[in-house]
Amino acid sequence: MRIRAALSASLVVLVATGLAHAEDDSNGPAPGSVAKPTRRSDFAFGVTGGFGLGRASGYPNEVDRIGVKSYRSNTKLGIGSGGLLWLGVAFNDYLTFGLGLGSFDLSGNDRDADAGMFAFHVDAYPLFRVNENLQDLGVFANVGTGPMTIKGGPEEATGGLMSYLEGGLVYERLRLWRFGVGPSVSLVHMWSQSATVTGALIGARVAFYAGP
Repeated sequence: MRIRAALSASLVVLVATGLAHAEDDSNGPAPGSVAKPTRRSDFAFGVTGGFGLGRASGYPNEVDRIGVKSYRSNTKLGIGSGGLLWLGVAFNDYLTFGLGLGSFDLSGNDRDADAGMFAFHVDAYPLFRVNENLQDLGVFANVGTGPMTIKGGPEEATGGLMSYLEGGLVYERLRLWRFGVGPSVSLVHMWSQSATVTGALIGARVAFYAGP
């Protein structure tokens, strides 16, 4: 519950921060003027991928087997990988929205957990005006749904259509034409009545911005 609440609160902060900066931009340096984006705007897409670490557990998605210990599958502390591909719009230097598809897998304790995700994606860059070196330090969140299966146990565990939350940091410091490249780190949590998975991803992101 704490993880869900923290990630949900992070999403609210992201949106509020981006909207606040957008309002500041509309009140640009001169009355009636609009500040022009300098780092990101218009159509955008990004790909994130990396090394995963976490734990998944679950039961066959059947009423009479959920919660029965003999049917439980658990990866314990497993390792794996994950990532997300998203398409969207950068409204300004501070705020980007998009839709994405991703995956997250873990292996441990002779179990293999595989999850897929469909998500609403949001980026915010709240420190854009603080310092030039912080213009590309962003916070992001993914909110959506997806299935998960855990193989290798007494029976295959399935999560059904699970809730999905992810929040993290990205630093797109390297700029190659209209591409921003840099490291990323995030926390992932998925849950349903029959399964849960909690983990972390450490990797990199490449994002393209059509403007300015």
